[in-house]
Amino acid sequence: MINPLKKNANINVLIADDDATTRYVLRLLLQEHLFNVVGEAADGEKALEMCASLRPHVVFMDIQMPKMNGNEATQEIRRKLPQTGIIMVSAISTMDNVRNALQAGANGFVVKPFTAAKLTDAIEACLKSNR
Repeated sequence: MINPLKKNANINVLIADDDATTRYVLRLLLQEHLFNVVGEAADGEKALEMCASLRPHVVFMDIQMPKMNGNEATQEIRRKLPQTGIIMVSAISTMDNVRNALQAGANGFVVKPFTAAKLTDAIEACLKSNR
């Protein structure tokens, strides 16, 4: 597990979720563990655009979003920025959802509601798998 006392500010994170409350909670938990939240997107198209300009190390991506869903956005990000880690976030953790997310190119899957420990563990595993 990532040591919360260790400075993680050199790890840039983008949050993509159409729910403002989820984005807010994710941002607070990540910033509490000293991750650098570089941006927030409310839809898949905006997430793709922000990834291209901000080049985050990790993206937390909701599956169900307007304009472009999380799996579609993940496929595009994976194609254009293969080094970017992508962690899917969803309240629906069916085997199909998890399998589709991983097939789209996600490095991991976190189920809502989440804890800070689950988020930091997911980032650690994501960064290790992208090395």
